[in-house]
Amino acid sequence: MVSYATPTAPTLPNPVGLDAEIQRLQLLLAQRLTWLQVSYGKAFRHSEKRDGKTVYLPKVYASTGEYRDVLPNDNVQAQGFFLPRDPAVTDLREPTPGTLPLTQSIDWIFWGNLQRIDDTRPDRFDPELLRDVLRLFTSLGVLVQRVYTSPDEVFRGFTTDLVAAPVLQHPYAGFRIQLEMHTANVLC
Repeated sequence: MVSYATPTAPTLPNPVGLDAEIQRLQLLLAQRLTWLQVSYGKAFRHSEKRDGKTVYLPKVYASTGEYRDVLPNDNVQAQGFFLPRDPAVTDLREPTPGTLPLTQSIDWIFWGNLQRIDDTRPDRFDPELLRDVLRLFTSLGVLVQRVYTSPDEVFRGFTTDLVAAPVLQHPYAGFRIQLEMHTANVLC
């Protein structure tokens, strides 16, 4: 069981295709961004009924058969996760047996508490965090398509009224980076 107060970001035991590419980036982000407390892998848009309403949550793998939501968490200094966007496409004009490369848009969503990341800074330094992430993605050859910084856009598609309002305001900050991911061969 994963504790909400001390979340961890387990990895998949044998990822393939897009999951393998996402997990590679997940681990590199965790390794190279010291201020990122929890680097999650792939999330999916989960829907459930609560009080007669349908709510939408980003859920990530937590352990065998368990998934947890990763909406803003005031117990976490900073967290990020990947959200694939349909469709995945191929540019193959003629089939090659045993090979199927796919390209897909993936969003990387980050949210964190600036005071907990660096309590010596009186200013909003989230543009510096964004720069760190963009430098990392581009150094890895990942194409950045768009960047969103308003909370409404960062959590577009999810039910944010489940989150306490202060966690969506200063000193919290975040961004959503739309990436283009290439999987060389999803068949292996």
